[in-house]
Amino acid sequence: MRGAYLISSNGNPSIGGGWNNQQLLKDCGLVPYLLHKNHGFHSVMVGIKVDADYPYLEYVRGLELDFLPEDTLKARINYIDSHAGYIDLLILYGAYPAYIPLVEHYKKIRPDGKIYLATDMNIAWGDRIPHENPAYKNFLHSCDVIAASCRATQKYLSAKWSVPVDLIRNGWYNFFKVKFDDVSKENIILTVGRIGSNQKQNHILLEAFAKVAKDLPNWKVRLVGGIEENFKPYIEKFFSAHPDLRERVIFTGLIENKSALMEEYKRAKIFCLSSNFEGAPNVAAEALFGGDFVICSDVDAAGDMTDDENCGKIFPIGNVDALAKIFLNVCRDEKLISNGGRNARDYAREQFDANKIVARLNYLLYGGDAN
Repeated sequence: MRGAYLISSNGNPSIGGGWNNQQLLKDCGLVPYLLHKNHGFHSVMVGIKVDADYPYLEYVRGLELDFLPEDTLKARINYIDSHAGYIDLLILYGAYPAYIPLVEHYKKIRPDGKIYLATDMNIAWGDRIPHENPAYKNFLHSCDVIAASCRATQKYLSAKWSVPVDLIRNGWYNFFKVKFDDVSKENIILTVGRIGSNQKQNHILLEAFAKVAKDLPNWKVRLVGGIEENFKPYIEKFFSAHPDLRERVIFTGLIENKSALMEEYKRAKIFCLSSNFEGAPNVAAEALFGGDFVICSDVDAAGDMTDDENCGKIFPIGNVDALAKIFLNVCRDEKLISNGGRNARDYAREQFDANKIVARLNYLLYGGDAN
């Protein structure tokens, strides 16, 4: 049995040196889990303890968590020293320079070991990577598979880094046995994420809807996710300016129950992402499997999210008027929405099925099954 170990970076402020409960069901947890479940790996996620408990371990049975005593390079080096014989595959999430000494140490001990680097980045982040640094070049060349999660980033990194970069999308796995048959769609525009964060630019969505709400009297907007504190004054100001929308713009708060979250996607006819930057968000696969017509800003993964507009529309980042016009045209065209939703499901099953994605990764690494 091969061992696959996903080790966090102490250079990643968004992860904070470890893995949280939510990430067990996202791509960073999904890949090692499916390597275990479908391909016989002993899979372990390594980092400091971030959450008090990890209830999602119930859904990823067989995936293990190992907690480091401290968030330091030394702790990670010590972990590799004591587990090197089991780490046949080292998985790295994020192209952080902090991984460089970790990879150097691992390769000294396990020159036969393989490394999978999931870059998890957008192009703007890629611009800041010190790819000309000799140590970073060596780091990249030490990786057996380097992956980007959307086509634009893959093309960009392949040219900039002069190393092969594969397209490995952030997929979706039906942990909760959600059924999509005979779905009854409603006139809902849905968004999911950290509501009010600078990245998500939710005010663009709200202002665009406000412009056309009178022309679309039967439509509602549902914003799912925890609300940033600094966004709450904007919400009150928005409703003061548009009191008639208080019953039509609904903030649900965070929905932790994943079955309930998928019901939101199933109910909605449209999913809208108004971000000013993204890599390849996990919500894309969820929305596509939910059969939503996807409207998104022109972020790196926009073409991947909409299948080049075969199941959605793309608007310029930050352009309220353009988004409002799309809402007006799309919401009035039931045939367009219906066809787009069917195309989304077909596209999701073909390109975002996590089982297929991880099977391909296993093939790239080992040329077949791991057993």
